Amino acid sequence: MAAEALVGQPIEGPRFPGQLPDEEVYLFERRYWFVLLQWVWAPVVLTLLLSLIAFVLTRLAESIGYPLLAGMRALLWILFLSPGCGWVIWRILDWSNDRFIVTDRRVVHIDEIPLIRLRRDEAPLEMIQDVTVHMRGLWQNLLYFGDVVNQTAGTLGTVRFIGIRKPRKAQALIQALIGGARRREAAPPEEDPQREIREVLGLPPRKEITVSPEAEQLRWESERLRREQLGLVLRRLFLAEPRFDENQMVWRKHWWVLLTVLLQPALVFLVIASIWLASATLLVYSPWLDVLFGLALAGISIWVVWRALDWWNDLYVLTDERVVDIEKVPLLAEERRETRLDRIQDVRYDQPSLIYRLLNFGHVWLETAGEIGRFTFDYVPHPQEVQAEIFRRLTAFRQRAEQRQREASQEALLELLGRYHQRTRG
Repeated sequence: MAAEALVGQPIEGPRFPGQLPDEEVYLFERRYWFVLLQWVWAPVVLTLLLSLIAFVLTRLAESIGYPLLAGMRALLWILFLSPGCGWVIWRILDWSNDRFIVTDRRVVHIDEIPLIRLRRDEAPLEMIQDVTVHMRGLWQNLLYFGDVVNQTAGTLGTVRFIGIRKPRKAQALIQALIGGARRREAAPPEEDPQREIREVLGLPPRKEITVSPEAEQLRWESERLRREQLGLVLRRLFLAEPRFDENQMVWRKHWWVLLTVLLQPALVFLVIASIWLASATLLVYSPWLDVLFGLALAGISIWVVWRALDWWNDLYVLTDERVVDIEKVPLLAEERRETRLDRIQDVRYDQPSLIYRLLNFGHVWLETAGEIGRFTFDYVPHPQEVQAEIFRRLTAFRQRAEQRQREASQEALLELLGRYHQRTRG
């Protein structure tokens, strides 16, 4: 799929400070409206309370025979309403001045606090290594907004898009633009002198630079309204979607972990069932006992399903390019950590006790070179096989990197030959 098919058309709108004449904007967002509601609820409540106090004071003054003049009454209301109203206006201005921008060249975060501070974080697309999405809490999952973290290779560290709408779509857009930027950077000139040299040397023609694999794996989400794709929305609320690569491997925690997390609701069920049986046999039977037992059984069933889904959604994914650690709590949160294979320095596994050895599960630790730190695949089955598979893919990744380096050296040589060919032909 071409980058343009993923990216779409640039948007028309106001230019941002520092925008280049030929720079096109593909995303111009503020924080989601729900974030504004979270910011203003406290000053709104304060304004209402102060209004109530001002109203009570004016009524009290009238009741004791000291009615306030119109000017005094207006001054009283101004004094009481100014703090809350000023706070609300401040919050709205702060929200409106926080902008997240994606162009065909860079990602930009402009954070402006009126009259106090102006901060601007930006990074060129070519410097971005990873783009991850964080959606925390029930409201973010229901209303579909969250954070997009752009991890760069430079000293800047990260450029964070906080609380924007449709974060998965923004992630797909950024990844596609990264692929397009790299393709433009590596594209040959219209008159390619290397083509004739390749023909003379019997080399295959230059491969066209396509969209990066990351962009190919990320598709634009459907433009249909969420109510028109309710099944997909519900599935994403409860289940993680670990689809990154056709050649990926996915591990979950060992079934022993599932048994341990289900032990507590099982014990609660045994206690309630024992109380119900004892009450039904030793006491006078009442249909309310069955009702209470049914409600308790329904609650325990929900508890069991919740624990099972929580276990099912903790995933460890290995692809040909990267490792991904997903932890999803149904309805509440989803965290995904990922890194490329070339950042892994060491892989170890541990089976710390007899039960680990008997059931053949353990912990696999991946030490990385960057700020991401250690990746831990906890309680995975057959840890020695997991370690071996990681090393196998790491070796294949390095071999592909060496092959790309040889091809780059060949391209540099061909470029020199092409320039020499041009000069001798001229």
